[in-house]
Amino acid sequence: QNALNVPNEMQHRTTAVCILATLRRRYSRDYCTVSAVAFVNGGWGKSLCQRGKLYGPYSAFQPHDQHSSWCSTCTSKRLFSISSSVSTNAIPVQVDQIDTQQKRIYTDYEKLVRRLYMTNLYHPVKLGLQNMEQLNEALNRPLEQGDIKIIHVAGSNGKGSTSYKIAKSLELAGLRTGLFVSPHVSSFRERMQVNFKPISESEVEELLPEIFRVCEEREIRATFFEITTALAFRYFSKEKVDAIVLEVGLGGRLDSTNIVTPTLSVITSIGLEHTRILGDTVEEIAVEKAGIIKEGKPVVVGPCVPHDVVRNIARERGADFYASGELTPKWSKDVEDGAESSAVDFDAENSRIATAALKLLKQMNEVDVEMDHIEKGIVSRPPCRFEQTRVSVSSTNDEIVISGGGNVGDVEVEVVLDVAHNPSALKQLVSKLEINYPNKAKRIVIGFSRDKDIKKCIEYVLTVVKSSGIHLVQAAHPRAASIEQIMEAAPSLMEGARCDDSDRSITTQVQKALNLAAEQGEVLVVCGSVFLMAEAREALGYEEARDSDYISEVAGVNLRHAQEHFTDTNPCAPFSWDEHLKLENNS
Repeated sequence: QNALNVPNEMQHRTTAVCILATLRRRYSRDYCTVSAVAFVNGGWGKSLCQRGKLYGPYSAFQPHDQHSSWCSTCTSKRLFSISSSVSTNAIPVQVDQIDTQQKRIYTDYEKLVRRLYMTNLYHPVKLGLQNMEQLNEALNRPLEQGDIKIIHVAGSNGKGSTSYKIAKSLELAGLRTGLFVSPHVSSFRERMQVNFKPISESEVEELLPEIFRVCEEREIRATFFEITTALAFRYFSKEKVDAIVLEVGLGGRLDSTNIVTPTLSVITSIGLEHTRILGDTVEEIAVEKAGIIKEGKPVVVGPCVPHDVVRNIARERGADFYASGELTPKWSKDVEDGAESSAVDFDAENSRIATAALKLLKQMNEVDVEMDHIEKGIVSRPPCRFEQTRVSVSSTNDEIVISGGGNVGDVEVEVVLDVAHNPSALKQLVSKLEINYPNKAKRIVIGFSRDKDIKKCIEYVLTVVKSSGIHLVQAAHPRAASIEQIMEAAPSLMEGARCDDSDRSITTQVQKALNLAAEQGEVLVVCGSVFLMAEAREALGYEEARDSDYISEVAGVNLRHAQEHFTDTNPCAPFSWDEHLKLENNS
């Protein structure tokens, strides 16, 4: 009863897990899941479930509305029903009513990464860098063992692409280069790479238990992102890298990566994002991003940053300040320094910032990188950054295959994937679409996280496509905005935008959009939240490493709202990880 009385939407998932923990203790271990009723989006009666899947003794919960097909799927598999009106007595259902699945043995990698994703459920997140500093000390400061060049990259947009370009150039120059990025697209292992080869499952199995053990022995209540960052540090140390490009997770000043002393700091751009955490103005956010600037260490700043704010902070810390335009004066597409992000080519802007950073590193005699390496390195882009491909659609059997990956279909559709997810990024995306496809109609599949300015985002999208050419989707992630929330934020979509109440899967909408694009000769654009990209890429036929359902069903449990490593979490943590392991073993 007490658990259900929590009136805060941010706590609904932990509430459900509290209920689950209680029921698991009281009833048979044969029961695998719970459907709970909790306070979500302003009212009782919304279901929290695990998309109808039965995996082990413990479930991760995804919020969704009462019209979702997931609810109808889960209804037949529900084992307990909790009433919100009078009492919370649980009513067990007979085991023979359960739609069981064939059991399989999970790998140590799957178990470890699943445990990592669920870390934040068991204790509150602590504001600040204390956890990370303690964990780094307990691991013997792995990045301080040797002369490793560290480039620390922050920014509202472009930090992932800029990091990628810098790392590729350093690799081409002969340096063994580590790259740390977040979030990932399809596999957790993408987050830490050496020479663009992701960490292997066996290496995760080797290193992650050590970090869990240290946390338990020293009672360090580390979060998902803190443990992931520590794992990357240990991995890079073990691989004896020469250089590391370290992308900030969120903000800068209090980000888990900010315990390093970098060779060079880079700030790509500043926009209004995560305002509940970082501040309500561009200037306030700039102060948070500039928190990565260290005493006496230079900083390179992109054009779409309030230079006066960052320059003052650099001066206070005795750090040399460089505008990217000062180091790369001859560039085809200039943006006035200090200007707000405008409709220029983001990729060109990121390439210029990366070039400036690399040229400065060479001037400092920190790395031996030549312009040939830089010119080849900056043309590279990470996945889903204006990623262009062609998809063949067969008119005979609706088979969808990537060009060159199977039988050639009857119609080829040009597809663009881009994780533009906020107004400034979408403004630049639509501008680039018009430049690259000036005489072609577009069709767009799009979804958002709840904390974005969805209304402004849709305004930019509607400049290149009518509402009838927009397919709305909702990622299977706690931060994802529902289709109803998107339409409420952008009422212009209510008439014409495509969605399907009976089947809200991303796969279905991508395939429908692909077929329509083939029929009408359109370019298909999949954009918005990174959390929808893994399923979209799978639907388009990409063959790549991706995490299993056993992992992906709990991906996002660590991200309670948009501030995974900033927010204080529910004080009534359900139960310890040791108890959970016992339940796993017993089952």
